[in-house]
Amino acid sequence: MNRFAPLLLLLAACPKAPPQAPPKTTRVLHVAALNDFHGSLYEEAKRGEEGRVYGGLPWLVAAIRTLRAEHPDLLVLDGGDIFQGSWPVNATKGRGAVEAYNLLGVDAAAVGNHEFDYGGIEGGHPLRGALEAGGKLADYAWLTANIREEGGAHWGPEGFDRYTIIERGGVKVGVFGLSTVDTPQTTLAANVADLTFDDVVETAREVAPKLREAGAEVVVAVGHLSGACEPTAYDAIGPDCGPDGEVGRLLNELEPGTIDVMIMGHAHTLMHHRIGDTFVLEQRAKGHAIGQLELVVGPEGVDADASTIHPAWFLEHDAVDPGCTDAPFPTAAIDVGGRELAPDAEALALIEKLEAEAGSLCDEVGCATEPLLRSREAQSAVGDFVATSMLSAFPEVDLAITNSGGLRSDMPGGTIRREHLQAVMPFDNRLLLVEMTGERLALLLRLGTSGGHGILQIAGGTLGFDPDRAAGDDLDGNGEVETWEHDRLCDGSVQVGGAPLDPAKTYRVVTTDFLFNGGDHLKLAFDGLVPAAEGPLLRDQMNTWFEALDTCYAPDPAVRIAKGACR
Repeated sequence: MNRFAPLLLLLAACPKAPPQAPPKTTRVLHVAALNDFHGSLYEEAKRGEEGRVYGGLPWLVAAIRTLRAEHPDLLVLDGGDIFQGSWPVNATKGRGAVEAYNLLGVDAAAVGNHEFDYGGIEGGHPLRGALEAGGKLADYAWLTANIREEGGAHWGPEGFDRYTIIERGGVKVGVFGLSTVDTPQTTLAANVADLTFDDVVETAREVAPKLREAGAEVVVAVGHLSGACEPTAYDAIGPDCGPDGEVGRLLNELEPGTIDVMIMGHAHTLMHHRIGDTFVLEQRAKGHAIGQLELVVGPEGVDADASTIHPAWFLEHDAVDPGCTDAPFPTAAIDVGGRELAPDAEALALIEKLEAEAGSLCDEVGCATEPLLRSREAQSAVGDFVATSMLSAFPEVDLAITNSGGLRSDMPGGTIRREHLQAVMPFDNRLLLVEMTGERLALLLRLGTSGGHGILQIAGGTLGFDPDRAAGDDLDGNGEVETWEHDRLCDGSVQVGGAPLDPAKTYRVVTTDFLFNGGDHLKLAFDGLVPAAEGPLLRDQMNTWFEALDTCYAPDPAVRIAKGACR
């Protein structure tokens, strides 16, 4: 007799235990972070260092491919504003940027405010045809969870979703998108007039738990949102960071553990911080740097203590792009931010193809005696140049006003080509002539010096503002005084044509359709007004005015905007 027979009979009589899932092991997830690409196909000069530059698509693609070779399961995420930048990208209504991101192998990207800039295209949506065409072409997930259509349905044409789950390296990663509620003030308002932008905190409270319920072990927000650390960082990161704006609200108002990682954009700043148990990354703009995060994921989710934010990889290198010369692009490997890279051949081929479609911007239009630099917080040489060019767009103009945020590049000294003016003003902003009282003009200048969106640049007058003043009024009646409502304009400081501003007088002001239609929170100043005349695109006016100069342009040393304590 088999001595094990009783035991075998007993085992046969017992129901089988269900198979046990193997315990989750600790895994490592590598994340590369980008934001605010702005169609930057080309390298960009580094201020203060002749011959040194940042970025360029051939180097950005090469860098991402290097990281992916080291970490085959690399997750590439983006904080939005892919569109609006170099001429070939603008000429293709953003398609060139989507093709660049497909080449980079981006996995998911937030929808930024400038994604809406190009408006409609033939055969597409009259307000958002260009963006929707980009969504159909994109190989990556384009995400925003807080935009609604009229009637309350979530906005999500083909290629756009509220969230997605990506499995990478054995880890289920839930990614959702957020777009700033300021989008209507930071794109052409008409293009989003039928959309509503929900509060980002309430949206995160709704969406993040759904991702957890769907099995996400890591929850990531890709967001194009207001908020940065003070002081704003571009080259070095301090140990402490308490972001303001929408980024700060997400960190302070959400329950701990709601979001593990935030890949941000919009502020063009540098944030590589762990705040509580949330990792926050933003890496300037235009492909200058790649954020790098190593997440350790255990049975209970992200192990924040074991995870590591690595230093951003700044893609700084010697200038090699031959630009408007006939020389070929050098293909030898060079030092790019401390690593040897060769420019990516597919990226070079894409740029060549897009340039063939867009046409050349290499025509010389004039010269400048010295470099013209930008500033968002004070009068700038580029701002003086642009505003001065605007004065001649219409006869008998009293004042020209443009916004610092719309001026996207410095100008070099020496020869100036159309490509340089295109880089300064990539947007298709049109000039408008507006007749307004001095009282309205005072309100406009008050809003434009509030600090909410940078300082308005002007020509034809002068003003003073105190950056340390924070008092203001609840102009929109929402119960709080926001930054754009601060009153920093010095009393009695405004002069137009050398005379003090007269509240009762009517002034002829040239500005852009972006500002007239409510951009940068200027709607109150223009509300109810009708343009007296429509002019050319601002960029075309800059070209026309510059070409008419009979000498090299020299910056005007006069103080138009006095920054300091009010007298």
